[in-house]
Amino acid sequence: GPAARQDVPKRLIQTMAASEAIIGEEWKARSQELATWAMERLVNRKDVWGQYSLLAPHEAREQGRTYRAMTLPIASMRGEDMVTLDKLTRHFASRRQHRPQLIGLHAESKEGTSRWLAIDIDNHDLEAVGAAERARRNLAGALEWWRLLAERGYDPMLFDSSGKGGFHLWVLFAEPAPTPHVWAMVKALATTWERHQLEEEPEIFPKQPKPGSLNAWFRLPGMHHTQPHYSRMWSGEEWLSEPWLEGHAAIDAMLQAIPGPPPPVPDGGSTPTPAGPERTATARKRRFAAAQKPRVCLDVDGVLADRTYGRGAEDLGDPIAGAVEFTRALAEKAEVVIHSARLSAGDSSSAAGRKAEARLRDWLDHHGFEYHTIATGVGKPVASAYVDDRGVSCRPMDDGPRAFEQALLAVERLCAPPEPAP
Repeated sequence: GPAARQDVPKRLIQTMAASEAIIGEEWKARSQELATWAMERLVNRKDVWGQYSLLAPHEAREQGRTYRAMTLPIASMRGEDMVTLDKLTRHFASRRQHRPQLIGLHAESKEGTSRWLAIDIDNHDLEAVGAAERARRNLAGALEWWRLLAERGYDPMLFDSSGKGGFHLWVLFAEPAPTPHVWAMVKALATTWERHQLEEEPEIFPKQPKPGSLNAWFRLPGMHHTQPHYSRMWSGEEWLSEPWLEGHAAIDAMLQAIPGPPPPVPDGGSTPTPAGPERTATARKRRFAAAQKPRVCLDVDGVLADRTYGRGAEDLGDPIAGAVEFTRALAEKAEVVIHSARLSAGDSSSAAGRKAEARLRDWLDHHGFEYHTIATGVGKPVASAYVDDRGVSCRPMDDGPRAFEQALLAVERLCAPPEPAP
């Protein structure tokens, strides 16, 4: 009826918010890993960076926007405040309900080199007539450039950056390359925008080098500064019903992207050739095949570790017989994610959270457990299956009403007080 129809948008909004929160937790759980990768692969210079700053409510009303983009630090403080692992970690761990700290990195070093190139295909005016058609053409153009780079033997990273028809295309280089060469390569790509039926020429990074210029900065993948969206990465597997990777799968693909050789020398000089499209395609196929495995979340206490502690509640018990072999067999069929209530009590970025995670990781590695990642943060990660000695399976859609009776009995057994010791 009318009441139900009126409630659909609200339910949809709640579903989208829940999905964003789950994916945000996955980015947060991997934030330190991502920061280390970004420092090695993306940082061209540490003395300047770009940052998005939320505007105060009255400023937002006056300016018609919610954020301000700025280059930091101010000129008088350059050399004192720097791009650090902590800044990068805070970017990747940003959540919308907290004050996000989103940053971008400059495309040129002080020495005139660049570690990457990027193309930014925008679709800003989402309310404009034809916005949906523009988003479709944006995607078509982005995919053409992605395929061209892949055919040349590079391993491009294409991100659905906004969820609304905006796309970011990146190419990494194994070593810093002369910025004029990188600019010439990305400029040659972008000049074909009309052939791909884009509405306007996309922004490129780096821009043409100018003496004394900082060149431009580009926002890092992760949380979008205005849209309720986290970057999704194109898998290249167009036959899939959902070829875009998100959360852990997107992060895995980013971290495994293959950096290529420097771009061609503009005057026709020689340059090392890329690994070749067959090699990169094979590596990409293997990488994305692994990413498509179902995810299985394993509890620790009572499943992998004996609940009997010898030295207090902070210490893990001995491995349960057969647990190590179980994880190794499971890892052949699924992405194994370790989750424990020990890690949920506090912020994973806090000293206590990092200590708990390190203790658990050391225990798992010491005993030879096979796993893909450790899920930190509040709440269990999204998974196809959960293995927990305190869990109760209840699947009435598969097993019918009897499922509730069985679940009730299982809950009663788990919640029964322990029998007194003899």
